[in-house]
Amino acid sequence: MKKITLLLFIFCSAFAMQAQNLLNNGDFEEGMVEWTGNAFNVQEDGGNSFNFANVETAGNAFDVNLSQILSITEGETYVLTFDASTGAGETRTIIAGIGLNEAPFTAAVETVTLTETLTTFELTLTAGGIGIPNSRVLFDMGAETGVVVIDNVSLVVGEAEEPAAPTVAAPTPPERDAENVFSLFSDAYTTQENTVFGAFGVGTQDIETIQVEGNDTQKITMNQPSSEFLLVDWGAPLDLSSLTFFHMDYWIDTDNSAGLIANPKWSNHVGDAGETSSFQLTNPVTTFGEWVSLDVPLSDFTDGDATQQRDALRQFVLTLAGANTGNRTIYIDNLYLHNETLSTDEFTETGLSAFPNPTTNEWVLTTNAPTKEIVVYDVLGKKVMSLESGNTTTRIDASRLTTGIYIANVVTEQGIQSIKLIKQ
Repeated sequence: MKKITLLLFIFCSAFAMQAQNLLNNGDFEEGMVEWTGNAFNVQEDGGNSFNFANVETAGNAFDVNLSQILSITEGETYVLTFDASTGAGETRTIIAGIGLNEAPFTAAVETVTLTETLTTFELTLTAGGIGIPNSRVLFDMGAETGVVVIDNVSLVVGEAEEPAAPTVAAPTPPERDAENVFSLFSDAYTTQENTVFGAFGVGTQDIETIQVEGNDTQKITMNQPSSEFLLVDWGAPLDLSSLTFFHMDYWIDTDNSAGLIANPKWSNHVGDAGETSSFQLTNPVTTFGEWVSLDVPLSDFTDGDATQQRDALRQFVLTLAGANTGNRTIYIDNLYLHNETLSTDEFTETGLSAFPNPTTNEWVLTTNAPTKEIVVYDVLGKKVMSLESGNTTTRIDASRLTTGIYIANVVTEQGIQSIKLIKQ
């Protein structure tokens, strides 16, 4: 009797560990029930039932659809699993995911490519702006012609994966006099008083200050499309016309990277009665898993007010969005405006200079102390080269670089200093 009881306990425990499929008739063995849409067409072959659709005319993806209505919980992570294939010798794509079954039809979806081989797909999806009873699992297949076979569909509640995180701190900014910096977040400079990240409860509220190698760093998670931006407000308009450069260090590593942008925007509020103008930088994210130091002139912020009026700056906005919906986490440090002027002490200590600058072939960098490392970035914050010297004079080959402006972060025993390099 004890043996039977033990076996029953093991069986029940194993069964309980299996995640519950939230869908009915996911294997289509019950025939034409539970599912909806003009692509709902159960067929049987060799004792196995499946859904079969043949798109003869391409149009909108949603023109040909298979759906099952169910309740989705806002912010929950789900795993959608299904088998799918197309016709012999063919390939085509479909859109699969979860979404609203009513306007505005917000959805968390991915595009998958089908071949003639029946393949199992597993999509991890986060419900952002979807959490109502009238939601659905959806397959949109009208954008391309060809056969679509779908079988063994399941939707289970999944565990949200902890996002990748930096293990080293962001580069330390150079010393600057206080009047030459307006800082929203940095251990190196004084933060503007009354600065609030996630101001007024608008945009993402998933904001946390963490420590990376003892350095304060902002961990910010944004969900597209419900909260794909960060709003920072400091309580009153300020005249920051004298500051001409923008700096931000950011770190991101995500599988949801297609078409990803991290666009910073500054909002001017003349009269403090709302936004009167704004200017934004288009910043495609091309580097993952390492810190990117974005240090660019404000004249590069060409989306919006072409004059970059900043006599009454009140707010900063960072938009993180891409080709697909879902959660993304970005780490931010050293968020500030400056006028490119370093402190007198900084120049005296390091003696950093570059000659010739501009150059066509190479720069010769000199410092008072031996350099440990030199990292060169382009204006988009992409690292283009890194070298170790150990000398007070270092030659940097510019012959393979395209014409433009670069920023070199120079590390010595006295700290890190940046210098602008110009390639002609």
